[in-house]
Amino acid sequence: MKFRTDKYYLVNLCLIILGLALATSGIINIFRNISDGNPEIFLRAIIFPVLIGLGVSMSSFFRILTPRTGVAWDERTKRSVEKAGLFAFLILLGFMIASASIAGALQLNLNLNFSSAVIVLSYIGIFLWGILAFYFDRKGDLE
Repeated sequence: MKFRTDKYYLVNLCLIILGLALATSGIINIFRNISDGNPEIFLRAIIFPVLIGLGVSMSSFFRILTPRTGVAWDERTKRSVEKAGLFAFLILLGFMIASASIAGALQLNLNLNFSSAVIVLSYIGIFLWGILAFYFDRKGDLE
């Protein structure tokens, strides 16, 4: 296996490691606060390091996998990114409808902080879009 040694690769590799370390520390703090009996602090201060760490590490991971050719996007890549955006929106919308239906059917009294829920759902949508765009772009290469 041949290792790349250019600065671009090394910076992105360090960003992946730092992002995973930040996400891991956030997850450890989540379990610590749950075991201490402070679940209300969960969404306010602890989930954001996890989301930021995962966002940094995933974006760096996709940056490493994307070849640096300097070539502008072709029509197939543009179409795959648009298709990924549509599917990510539909999956996120279906998830929200299903969770609201389940909460309504079971008559759950959920005390949610909606400002935190919007941020968490937007992160889920962005991650989903990135994963689907990568998948559809790679799938087009195989056909």
